[in-house]
Amino acid sequence: MKPLCVNRVLCSAAAALLTLTACAAPHPVAQVTSTTASPVPIATKSVSRHFRAQVLARVPTDRADARGLELVGDLLVENTGPVIRAVAPATGEVQAQRTVAPGSGTALTPAGLWHSAVLLDPSSLAERRRATITDDAWGLCYDGTHLVQSDGTTTLLLRDRDTAELIRELRIDAREWGAARLGELHCTRVDGRPQVWAAVDGTDWMIRVDLASGTVTADADLTSVTVAEVPTDRNQVIGGIAAVPGAAGELWLTGRHYHHRYRIGLLPRP
Repeated sequence: MKPLCVNRVLCSAAAALLTLTACAAPHPVAQVTSTTASPVPIATKSVSRHFRAQVLARVPTDRADARGLELVGDLLVENTGPVIRAVAPATGEVQAQRTVAPGSGTALTPAGLWHSAVLLDPSSLAERRRATITDDAWGLCYDGTHLVQSDGTTTLLLRDRDTAELIRELRIDAREWGAARLGELHCTRVDGRPQVWAAVDGTDWMIRVDLASGTVTADADLTSVTVAEVPTDRNQVIGGIAAVPGAAGELWLTGRHYHHRYRIGLLPRP
C-alpha cells in the first residue's frame, strides 16, 4: 500500500530514571538527579502491521518549533531549536528551560543527552562536547545500543552512543516506501528486536523499521492528528514522538509550530 502524500505533517511505554527540578527563576535551568539513560521500552507482541492513530487528548501549545521530544520522568523534554525545555504533559506548562545551541533531534543515552550533534549534561543541560557530524539530523533516538539518526532520506544512520561516530548506514527495505523522507524518530522494541518509528515527511504516515534488516514492519495512519491540527504551513510537520509511561501503544506527538500536542493510541486497522 502506497502512502498518501498530503500536507507535510507527520511505541511502547518508556520509563526514565531522570527527575527535573526547577530553580527560583520563572523558567529555571532543568536539573536532573540521575544521568543513567532509561532502558528502551519493550513493546508487547504485535499481531497487526497496520495501525491508525486515535486522538485521546490534545494540549494547547505556544506553537514553538518543536524538533524533538523525550519522556524524562513524568515530564516531556522538548527541543525547540535554540531551547531545551521540560513541560508537563497534561497541561503543557513549562517547568524548566535552557538556551542551547540550535539543532534538531533529542536522545538520552548513557553518555548524556544528545541534542543534534551536541552532547549535553543531563543534570545541568550544559554542553559537554560536540561531535563531528556533517549529516543534518532530522530525528534522533537511542535503541539501547546505538544512537539512531535520520537525515531526511530513506537511510538511517547508526552511531556510537558515546561519541556519535558513524558505525553503519541502514537503508529501509520496502518498495512502497522507497522515496520516503524519514524525519522524527522514536526507538522501541518489538518481540525483543530493536525497531524505530519514523515520521514520513510530506505524508500523514509514520512507519516502523527493523534496525537489523531495514524491513518496514508496520505503518500508522496519522490522519486523525493532521485533520485535527489543520496545518497552514508546509513546515508544520511532526517534530516529536515520545512514549506515554505505563500505556502500551500510546504516544505523545508534537509538531513544528503545532497548535496542540497530541496523546494518541495506535489501534489496529484492516
